Amino acid sequence: MTEPRTQKERRDFLTERAIRFFDCYGEELESISQLLKIRLDQLTSAYTLENKLPRKAVVVHSRVKSLASFLRKLEKTDWPMFGYPTEVITDLIGARVICWFVDDCYGILDYIQATTQFRIQSRSLEDYIIDPKRTGYRAIHLLADVSYDRVKTYRERRTVVEDRMICEIQIRTKLQNAWAEFTHEVHCKIPSEFQADYETTIVEIARRLAAEDRSALAVREILQSQAEKNELEDFRND
Repeated sequence: MTEPRTQKERRDFLTERAIRFFDCYGEELESISQLLKIRLDQLTSAYTLENKLPRKAVVVHSRVKSLASFLRKLEKTDWPMFGYPTEVITDLIGARVICWFVDDCYGILDYIQATTQFRIQSRSLEDYIIDPKRTGYRAIHLLADVSYDRVKTYRERRTVVEDRMICEIQIRTKLQNAWAEFTHEVHCKIPSEFQADYETTIVEIARRLAAEDRSALAVREILQSQAEKNELEDFRND
């Protein structure tokens, strides 16, 4: 096929390619998203057990970027050419790990880095908790290759082969997540003449929430102390 020359030709060409991709691989993407969640759930279950925390202290959500969202991101990046979507967009499949307490964000990160189920891409780790974005956004981001079984057809024969898909993993506290969801909802509704005041306000809100995250560590200690007390009582009753 001839390389598209004009901006419109490029946009139409890439839109058609994206639609074909989602039509062909939509179910496979959903399966990888579920696999990503299962593997992270296994890690978070082990982590909360090891650290004497309630299982709900760390939860995992995963998702596949929709076709509409994918096209919006292509538009924002001026319609870059691609053969496969992850060549230009690394969060086609993503997961969010939400922790009650800020220390557990780093604990979960250690677990992810230690497991062989994910292959962390070099220099992909971004710590916005230590170094927040200008807006006040706080979270840990990383990219990981997730292995999965793919059905491959060659000369009318189907075989199962191992493949990998790049996925984005975000780790944040419940308070950081609440801030992110709030700002996502209201951002587009702020008139341009109030944008400066809005940005100053959300940075201050993020700063206060970060202080509350540090204060909440006292609650973590209470939960762990109670769990240890319960274990001791169970041992004595055996």
